[in-house]
Amino acid sequence: MTNKYGVFQSSSKSCIFYKEDKEGNQSTFNIFITPKEHEKDAERVIAFIDNDQIKKENWVKTEVKDVKDILEAFGGWATDAPIVFELEAHKSLGNCLRTVLKK
Repeated sequence: MTNKYGVFQSSSKSCIFYKEDKEGNQSTFNIFITPKEHEKDAERVIAFIDNDQIKKENWVKTEVKDVKDILEAFGGWATDAPIVFELEAHKSLGNCLRTVLKK
């Protein structure tokens, strides 16, 4: 079974990707960069996979310390994704994570 993949939204502060099975059930892969509460604070990265519609276990990281965790989770989530989607998704991920990767 092949899933359909796409980008819901992509900006410098968040990315939301989806996959949809042949019955129309969706799963989303979400990344958000939180705003700084104080000037000295660092931005935080929150990532989660919402699998409720496809009845699989959800995944969440409320404070990502290593971007490799996001890439591993994304690779596991998008196992059957077409290469064209993966290239577009990695471009979006890079844009979204650019500010936190500068450290």
